[in-house]
Amino acid sequence: MISGISAKSAELRVRIASGEFQPYLSASLPNDGFISKIITAAFKQENVVVAIAYYPWKRSYDMVKKGEADLTPFWIKAPEREQLFILSDPIDVVQYGFFYLKDKKITQLDFNNLNQYKVGVSLGYSYGSAFDTARKNQQFICDEAPSDEINIRKLIAKRIDLFTADKTLGQYLISKTLHPKDAEKITFFPKNFAEEPVYLLISKRIKNGEEIADKFNKGLKKIKQSGEYQRIMQEAKNN
Repeated sequence: MISGISAKSAELRVRIASGEFQPYLSASLPNDGFISKIITAAFKQENVVVAIAYYPWKRSYDMVKKGEADLTPFWIKAPEREQLFILSDPIDVVQYGFFYLKDKKITQLDFNNLNQYKVGVSLGYSYGSAFDTARKNQQFICDEAPSDEINIRKLIAKRIDLFTADKTLGQYLISKTLHPKDAEKITFFPKNFAEEPVYLLISKRIKNGEEIADKFNKGLKKIKQSGEYQRIMQEAKNN
């Protein structure tokens, strides 16, 4: 659980329900991860205290939907979510693409030639509308694994040709999962197949949901104008 400024001087206290999603959000990371740091910094600009508690992602989503928590971070926009929640301004943009072994020397990679490769995906994940639609239409065959970490090990063992992931997440997990010599063998294809903005989902079942959204958006704008947002992002990329 993290807090911004003292409760005595705060105008508002915000309850955040989050899942664990390293390196973005995690109780085990400094400042609870760099996305948590951005959220806290933005709210602090508007004199708002935040408290983050961690649950399974589905529970976090349901808690905010019911008004048991005020917001949940880092969700892609979807029609159902736009109906059920107030969406903040985008916090970040997730870049989806493919990791592969450097010795493959792949020079062209898009949905038209993916059927040449065994594509590793993780169970229960969405990789943006373009990928999900192409997969549903069976333009290529996916090889499913229970987790990203297992897919990374399958890639290094040459049991799959491509590992599908958010670039930041994939790079982080590769560095944590593999020996540095093995991690060095993997690269990210330079062209992303999708970029998806991510948002806070703010409850419509609480009285001050619109106020929370407004304060966050104002604070986010301020830390972008001051350069604090960019510093946090750059620091995250360097770690």
